[in-house]
Amino acid sequence: MKIFVNGIVQGVGFRPFVYRIAQDLGLKGLVRNVGGGVEIVLDAKNSEEFIHMMKLQVPDCARIDCIQISIYEGLEDFKGFEILESQENAFGLESKIPKDMAICKDCLKEMFDKKNRHYHYAFTTCTNCGPRYSIIASLPYDRKNTSMAPFKMCQECQREYDNPNDRRFGAQPNSCPKCAISIKFHRAEHIYENNPIKECIRAILNGEIVAIKGIGGFALVCDGRNSAAIKRLRDKKNRPKKPFALMVKNTQMALKFVDLNTQEIDALESKSAPIILGKAKKNNILSPYIAPSLHTFGVILPYSGIHHLLFESLDFPIVFTSANLSGEPIIASFIELKEKLGNVFESALDFEREIIHPIDDSVVAFLGKEMRVMRLGRSFAPLDLEIIANSHRENRIKTTLCIGLGAEQKSTLTYAINGKYLISPFIGDLNNPASMRRYEEIFEFFKEIYSLKPDILIHDLHPDYHSSVFSAKKSLEFRCRSISIQHHRAHFCAAFAEAMLQDSSIDPQSKMLGIIWDGTGLGDDGNIWGGEIFLGNLTGILRIGHFETLPLIGGEGAIKSIYKIGYGLALKYGLKALKDRFEQELDKQERVILKMMFEKNINTLHTSSVGRLFDGVASLCGLLDESSYEGEAGMLIESLVQNCVLKENEKKKYEFEIKNGIVRYDLMFLEMQQDILKGHIDKIAKKFINTLAQIAFALSENYPEYKVIFSGGVFQNRVLCDTIATLFEKKGKKFYMHKILPPNDGCISFGQAVYAQYNAL
Repeated sequence: MKIFVNGIVQGVGFRPFVYRIAQDLGLKGLVRNVGGGVEIVLDAKNSEEFIHMMKLQVPDCARIDCIQISIYEGLEDFKGFEILESQENAFGLESKIPKDMAICKDCLKEMFDKKNRHYHYAFTTCTNCGPRYSIIASLPYDRKNTSMAPFKMCQECQREYDNPNDRRFGAQPNSCPKCAISIKFHRAEHIYENNPIKECIRAILNGEIVAIKGIGGFALVCDGRNSAAIKRLRDKKNRPKKPFALMVKNTQMALKFVDLNTQEIDALESKSAPIILGKAKKNNILSPYIAPSLHTFGVILPYSGIHHLLFESLDFPIVFTSANLSGEPIIASFIELKEKLGNVFESALDFEREIIHPIDDSVVAFLGKEMRVMRLGRSFAPLDLEIIANSHRENRIKTTLCIGLGAEQKSTLTYAINGKYLISPFIGDLNNPASMRRYEEIFEFFKEIYSLKPDILIHDLHPDYHSSVFSAKKSLEFRCRSISIQHHRAHFCAAFAEAMLQDSSIDPQSKMLGIIWDGTGLGDDGNIWGGEIFLGNLTGILRIGHFETLPLIGGEGAIKSIYKIGYGLALKYGLKALKDRFEQELDKQERVILKMMFEKNINTLHTSSVGRLFDGVASLCGLLDESSYEGEAGMLIESLVQNCVLKENEKKKYEFEIKNGIVRYDLMFLEMQQDILKGHIDKIAKKFINTLAQIAFALSENYPEYKVIFSGGVFQNRVLCDTIATLFEKKGKKFYMHKILPPNDGCISFGQAVYAQYNAL
């Protein structure tokens, strides 16, 4: 009897797991990696008990997606049960690439046991933990196909590797101090090979900015208490205000600085070890430069052996941020680090194992009463999903390969065939040449590893996006179709498909109301959209409403110079007191030019974007004139709301109208002006968030028979999502927000691929 298992079954200790079950049951046969799955041959007619135990006891890092049973045609006379070498068959999307995982408790215990041969060895690993995707050159996941290929195992490591009863059986990154991966500490022109970890600790204690190589790339770290070091890092990295994450020794240390609920603690301590966005506690230890003017920042636990060795001697949090130039991907080689950030870091800890696929840390947050992914990175990606195919298109979906090419910002790639979807890790913003190179590398890697020839490439409606240009070029190369989908409709498809995964009662033809709010996206009418209301399903999406447009005086430049948005709102809605304030603060020449552009509609864009609405409100309130990072206005408003309580007799929201599908907020701004003049900025923030939640609910009430889906970068705002969730639950209205995919543009490629699977065949 032959059993073929698909899923996450390579590089996770699955073959020795199968071996042990067979031994326990006294079965003869074999197990081996074949293609991207595992083939099991049993010299037995009845395999029910074996399969039952296999499903029941599946290893923590493994996942069984599909089991196929057939008759074995071989003639072998099995003497026992064997684990054989891999067979390199063709790979399909059902062949899963194992993900990088945090170091496990067993390996940590050995690392800090003075009697163990792995004592203080930074690269201690086993089949339950360590690097996977980041070191893979090709499938199957064997050592020769990884960046561990140059490292020969010592006798003891080889013995572990060959022993089916050892947890390091088949652990491709296996090594120890005898066959070690070397570490070097660099400062100026000096290289320290003796005690490099101690030198690194000394550098952090001395207030240096240190670049430390991790599983997916370099991070820039410094003492989280040292304002001078953090300010220097901000100046050198040209990151004036965007919050930094902190790495902390353990959960106990994390809880000194952020409030975390049970679900957040579980996520923090999980084998995925993501960054958790938490609400900051007041303290006198951390530098105020970590998250200026905000009450939220990220925390992460040590996830590699190097990190744990550092925290053996450090009893304080360290700033932990990706080593990259602004807008570029994470840096993974010391040569590139010196070339691009040589003037930023002051010392560096490097090791000789190559990172083949650089990958950022994942980010998750508890919002809308659930843990939700904000960035697909290490341990979460590559992400594979399966959505049951639409029956009347099933045969074509089975054979048609669609590739979603993503958006311009927070780009990802998605490969889809036969209802199976493979989503790449977060890549970045494609208007940056380095990000575009990384994007092309990832495209080629998945194309080569799976021998893919696309039938359909699908890109954003915006013709000048780098992904759109890439689509046109590649469609000629592959002689395949290149089609587009409007940005917010791709958001709709992503949210719809994820709702199908959350609720089996939803099928591709179910109609749902889509509330899609973000910062930007080219609309069908050539304007910038971002406050959209759709009604439809995966085969038809109708735009039934949107937010009233607001002016971007000076065009796209207003996205950074948000005082222009505030001034435009004051002019449009006749907010005299606020208009006068702007005109007093503006340079006379600029004031004349901006007013003329508004009145004559010259170089002025009009957008329905809710992201830009946040910018405008922040500007009107005097919170911000220039935005130094994406979403800054929203984060400032979120922080103000977190500490604001409205009195019983105070109005909880602003007035608004929904007329012919258009959300109008002229009344809101007139009321808001009065609150601004009274100086009630935190109350304005609270009422503004409440108003947006009420708008979402009012829209849903206009279509009471439909469930509601939410997508778009605005739904990264914790207080908005929490307010919506509370309101909808109270009213008994069914809604769905992203959980496994980010609500931002990181979900666009998935939405594009879903759309293509159901509309372009």
